[in-house]
Amino acid sequence: MLPRRRLRSACAAAALVALVGASAPALRAQRSLPDQDIVQYLNQTIVWYRDVTAAAQSLPAGSREATLAGDLRQSAIQALRLAFDLARAQAAIPAASTPDNAAPEDTRSRNLAQAAAAADQRAEQAQAEIERLNRELPTASARTRPGLLALRDEVTSELNFAKARRDALRNLIGFLSVPGEGGLAGKIRDLERSVPEAASPRPAASPEPAAGVRAAAPPDFRAESAGIVGLTTQIFSVSRSMSRLSHLVQETDDLRRANERLRGPLRSALQEVIRRGEAVAQAPESADPAALSAQRKELDALLARFKQVSGSTAPLGEQSALINATRGQMIAWRNALGEDYGGALRYLLLRGGMLAVGLVVIFAFSELWRRATMRYVQDMRRRRQFLLLRRIVVGCTIGLFLVLSFVTEFGSLATFAGFSAAGIAVALQSVILSVVAYFFLVGRWGVRVGDRVTISGVTGEVVDVGLFRLYLMELGGSSDLALHPTGRIVVFPNAIFFQPSALFKQLPGIDYAWRAITLRLTGTADYSPVEGRLLAAVQAIYAEYGEIVERQHRTAQAAMNLHTAAPRPESRVRVVDTGLEITIRYPVEIHRAAEIDDRITREVIQEVEREPRLRLVEPARAV
Repeated sequence: MLPRRRLRSACAAAALVALVGASAPALRAQRSLPDQDIVQYLNQTIVWYRDVTAAAQSLPAGSREATLAGDLRQSAIQALRLAFDLARAQAAIPAASTPDNAAPEDTRSRNLAQAAAAADQRAEQAQAEIERLNRELPTASARTRPGLLALRDEVTSELNFAKARRDALRNLIGFLSVPGEGGLAGKIRDLERSVPEAASPRPAASPEPAAGVRAAAPPDFRAESAGIVGLTTQIFSVSRSMSRLSHLVQETDDLRRANERLRGPLRSALQEVIRRGEAVAQAPESADPAALSAQRKELDALLARFKQVSGSTAPLGEQSALINATRGQMIAWRNALGEDYGGALRYLLLRGGMLAVGLVVIFAFSELWRRATMRYVQDMRRRRQFLLLRRIVVGCTIGLFLVLSFVTEFGSLATFAGFSAAGIAVALQSVILSVVAYFFLVGRWGVRVGDRVTISGVTGEVVDVGLFRLYLMELGGSSDLALHPTGRIVVFPNAIFFQPSALFKQLPGIDYAWRAITLRLTGTADYSPVEGRLLAAVQAIYAEYGEIVERQHRTAQAAMNLHTAAPRPESRVRVVDTGLEITIRYPVEIHRAAEIDDRITREVIQEVEREPRLRLVEPARAV
């Protein structure tokens, strides 16, 4: 019968051996996560990474948001690499259905590569041996030659076998590396090829780019100097960016929940390993070598299992911290965009209010101008000119005010307006000249409706003076003062005012012209009484309208500040070959010129016929 102490130690050792034997299958290395969960998590992380980098590159950002975008890209790529670290750590562990003596997929690939390299090395050695034997055969003796030949044949067979083995191993390696055919490791390689950034080594720290290499941040949007168009565009752009960032925040929350789901089984497995390790460490000591060996194997297995599980848990924990940091950066960016949105909206409302108030002020000023013109300007011609000037001024003011309200880049606008103005000036030269000439035509000494003018040989009365064209009612007849309407309207562009051809018109306020009647007389009678009677006949007719002509003359003198002699009928006598030539000049009203010429001609002929000693050499001529 064994002593009590030895019996207790034996029982403890037997219990430890039984514990190790019972837990050995469970401690065998196996994956804590299913393959489909790992692949699905990798795909979700890749999609999230691509969305984050695309948003960081495409979203409008100023100098403040440029730093957030750079940090966002760095955090996203580090989180992606940590996800691949997790997947590779899990792929290095055999699956639950893998036999005990089966190697992991990466180890199998390495073993196949090593075997192929050994077969290649053996083929090279056999080839070198054959070349050595071929060099010895020509100098070999007859006794050793058969042995060398047999050895060469044997080495040749080994060479062929080594080459066949090498080729078979290479084909097998190529078959296992085909996408989709290498298990979890092959799927990880396929996904890694689709994202080249994940294969890059993760830097220890993100160095700050040099000043010459750092990308220049886009200029900040200045809402206080922007126009309505720029503010509206900024509001819609910032609103879309905020919506996109909100979608990214939701996507980041989904990735964070997926990370927590994967960390659950790993955390449980790690706790189980720690719990069992503490149980083995707290087991009673034993002097039995078998129990000690079983305890050592148990601790070694727990250590290997701890390293495998912690190798997968560490990337997930670090990735979780990066995901949370990335989410905070997204929220900070969205808040910054929210501030920009609020500022742009406030300035847009301010610009809209200023535009409305400005338009009300302009239209009120236009209405006051119209009423003042209608009340204080009695001349219809001047009134029409003031109203036309009002339309031009108000239209230009509204156009300029709208441009200043809607446009943001005044420098670009000025450049564009300069080139546009040059092209318009060349293309619309005649139109521009017509507009400029209009202001000359409606000036103080300009053309009025009803004036008789002569332009380019065409005489007519002004019907209308437009902004671009001048309309005349054509007059025709045998002389300049005996004219009558032809029934046609002649249209001239106002630009003709700047042409070399002269424009003739009556002085403002004067509606009379000078006429003359010439008589050539022969005879010996005294011409003085005849001249006096002829001049008296003309003065008698002139007395009927002389007051009107003199009043017009005084009005013209006051307007032009020019002093000239009052118009009166006058006579001139000149000696010619056939006798005497008497010319009588007299003013006539333009609209009665034909009538007055007829009456004066008749009176002059009657006076000549009263003197029998005088006779006309040729008929009287009125010019």
